[in-house]
Amino acid sequence: MDDPEQDSGAYGHLHSLLARRIRDGEYPAGAKLPTEAELAEEFGCGPETAARALRALQRDGLAKRVLRKGFFSFGPPDHPG
Repeated sequence: MDDPEQDSGAYGHLHSLLARRIRDGEYPAGAKLPTEAELAEEFGCGPETAARALRALQRDGLAKRVLRKGFFSFGPPDHPG
């Protein structure tokens, strides 16, 4: 994606979708999130766009990056209580 406008839209869409998946429990707390390459393939975006969305999830407190392992969800627990 060479067009910055298009990249910005893809990043925002991807970030919103992943945040919703985390909040809805599709990625419960501690679940490994897809890699940048996996997200790029699934959503037809560049890996940098996917990486930017994952970093934004970390800034939002919805994910944590673990060195050499990837990003993990800080979403709701797998089961209540």
